[in-house]
Amino acid sequence: MRITKTDYLEYTFCKKNLWLKKHKSELFENVELSDFEKKIIEEGNLADEEARNLFPAGVLVDSFGQDAIDDTKQYIDKKEKILFQATFAEDVFFIRADILIYDKEKDGYELYEVKASNDVKRKEPHHYINDLAFQKSVIEKSGINIIKTGVIHLNREYKRLGKINYDELFVIVDLTGEVEESQEKVKKQMSELKQYLDMPEEKRCECLYRGRNAQCTTFAYSNPDVPEYSVHDINRIGASKKIFFDWIDRGIYAIEDIDNPDVLKGAKKAQYDACSMGKPIVDQIAIKEALDRLVFPLHFFDYEGFVSAIPMFDGFGAYEQIPFQYSLHIMQKDGSIEHKEFLITNPKGDLTRPLVERMKQDIDPNGTVIAWYSSYEKQRNEKLAELHPDFAKFLENINEGMFDLMTIFSENYYVDSAFKGSASIKRVLPVIVPELSYKILNISKGDQASERWEKMISSDTSEEEKKQIEKDLLEYCKMDTWAMVKIYEFLKRI
Repeated sequence: MRITKTDYLEYTFCKKNLWLKKHKSELFENVELSDFEKKIIEEGNLADEEARNLFPAGVLVDSFGQDAIDDTKQYIDKKEKILFQATFAEDVFFIRADILIYDKEKDGYELYEVKASNDVKRKEPHHYINDLAFQKSVIEKSGINIIKTGVIHLNREYKRLGKINYDELFVIVDLTGEVEESQEKVKKQMSELKQYLDMPEEKRCECLYRGRNAQCTTFAYSNPDVPEYSVHDINRIGASKKIFFDWIDRGIYAIEDIDNPDVLKGAKKAQYDACSMGKPIVDQIAIKEALDRLVFPLHFFDYEGFVSAIPMFDGFGAYEQIPFQYSLHIMQKDGSIEHKEFLITNPKGDLTRPLVERMKQDIDPNGTVIAWYSSYEKQRNEKLAELHPDFAKFLENINEGMFDLMTIFSENYYVDSAFKGSASIKRVLPVIVPELSYKILNISKGDQASERWEKMISSDTSEEEKKQIEKDLLEYCKMDTWAMVKIYEFLKRI
């Protein structure tokens, strides 16, 4: 059994989940990575490849398995200056190092890990220091001297303008001291990991003490007595560890079994009350006051954005959201509604200017713009104002008057236990407007829309597929704003 760097990092997060991957892999057969997870992997691989431009004389070890180990040894024996994907195996541990640089004077290697992030992360499971300490330990067991360790990550300040400047795109951070300090702890973990995988299966996993969004893939398997809707789903319960851990220690998993609800405050208490009462909690006065402040015509507005680790377009940096599409449902005071939309289908020149120009035509400055989680739309408008100063006043006015429809739910004016502690439109819509569903669409999530837009603008995509993606993107974004319209109408009725 081989233990890779990825295995080690997963062990530090949920060791039971790793044990199951190694011994009961069938549990993962029907677990498909989301488009978002796939894109993270792709972005990581792309950042690794692009960082090689910093070292144009490097040699890539492009073989695999034992061949890669043998090839690496030959390069090391020849004192090759720069190696990409150098491969080592010692005992059960196996690693591929992103970049090794030989220092002739010190007769040792500098070890660098490339990360598709904008900073150095020091929290499990993405702990860059421990990641490097694991690699360093394996390489040194091979008899190789590692004299320096560091991370190469993306520069959050860099904005593309023309051809990519790799020296500005990436930042090299020396972490030698921190890595050396953590190495003994990591070696101990490696020994414990090896022993753990040879042990019988544990009954539970440590994710029992984590909120729902921080749990491993096999949580339900490892904790079968935890109901599908449990205390783990209470709004931001992971931030109230004392209360949460007390329940878990006492075997309280179902929300209805909570015996000290008086300790709950705000959204947590509202969620508990709605669950125990079996009906929504509605503050009609607060809802009416909020909606009465809106000025017609109402503009239900939504952006879709694209991000990439390596900036693809001028004016944007790593992971900076590019608004490539918007949908707009406009409601007049008499209830009549019209729909407008815009989609960048052929990126060229000043990428987002046509989008802003169309927005200026479509939005009445006298009416209220309504979004869901408005900070996203506001941040996009701020970026567009930076790129197009002549539209700055128009965009600033939109932001100043924007109303966030999500606040009705995040501020607990309307709480339904079926929301499971979330104010996401994907959680709210099927509960209060069940006749609408994203499931019937070919694109049903924002990260999927981003991936499909990238596919649509690719020169490798056929015209027929481009047209289909265009249609799917327009339908998805239109659903977002139509969903807001129907939720608004529902709130007005109550």
